[in-house]
Amino acid sequence: MSEIEYAVENQSVMRARDAMKTLVALPDSEKVKFLSELHDRGETPEEITGFAMALREMSDIHIKYPGLTDVVGTGGDGKNTVNVSTAVSILLASMGIKTAKHGNFGITGHHGSADFMKYAGYNFKMDEKEIVDRLNKENYVYILAPQYNKSFAKFSQARKQLSFRTVFNILGPLTNPLNPDKVVLGVYSCDLAGLYSKVVLHEGKKGFIIHSSDGMDELSPYSENHLYFINGKIEKMDIDPEKLTGHRTGIEKISTVDSEKSFKMLLAGLSGENRDVKEFIALNAFPAIMINGMASTVEDAYDLAIKYLDSGMALKKLREVCK
Repeated sequence: MSEIEYAVENQSVMRARDAMKTLVALPDSEKVKFLSELHDRGETPEEITGFAMALREMSDIHIKYPGLTDVVGTGGDGKNTVNVSTAVSILLASMGIKTAKHGNFGITGHHGSADFMKYAGYNFKMDEKEIVDRLNKENYVYILAPQYNKSFAKFSQARKQLSFRTVFNILGPLTNPLNPDKVVLGVYSCDLAGLYSKVVLHEGKKGFIIHSSDGMDELSPYSENHLYFINGKIEKMDIDPEKLTGHRTGIEKISTVDSEKSFKMLLAGLSGENRDVKEFIALNAFPAIMINGMASTVEDAYDLAIKYLDSGMALKKLREVCK
């Protein structure tokens, strides 16, 4: 990219940031008009980058903590799988990786990542000092989205007036107020994966955008997976889960509509007792392990995740952060 092209893109990002900060204070009618026009022509990566930047800057916490990792999914795949990104975040913390998990309660049920953390006994209320202390001592914090980023709520009425998904359905995973340097972001479509990859590249972060050929917004244990690796450029790679696990796991082994059963399955996976869920967690952990330099190959990263799960370290970490 030339210096002129970089300057033009950076200007677009900053204009989008300023527009979002202005829009927050406008009436719902103006928000509806803006979101409708944006939807009709399609959002650019530069606009999404600027909008996300604005929402992070308007959050209630402003902490610069370098070296953080987040593992988050867009949701919306309708698969009812266990909260694997949440389990991965706990696993990473047990490995010494500083992790700031960003998430929320389930919108249509009680199956969200925050629902699992509440089930495990996590205390979501933290001031900035407590957040830093937890990261220092436990390598982990769970950032409950609506508690720290209230700007989203200011668009709720406008969004309810619209019959289509808006840019806010894209922005959620990008607005962790701690702004982690490294991200693993799961999406439910190939087009969205390409878009998010460009946003992460614009933000100068390192990470993976992941999705599976069956539409799962996570790495699937039973179908081919597609990954976009971002580190100054975008590289695409495909992974067959059978080459790592030695077999294919049916979705019925890793999903349920019963929330309590889902949480218990996840606990059994974190303890290494439930083989299918354990392998699902390890499969989704390898990208974050690699971008943190703890393994140089997919196979080594997967094997390391299995080792930590079997050792009980991940379950011990969950108990530590929820004490």
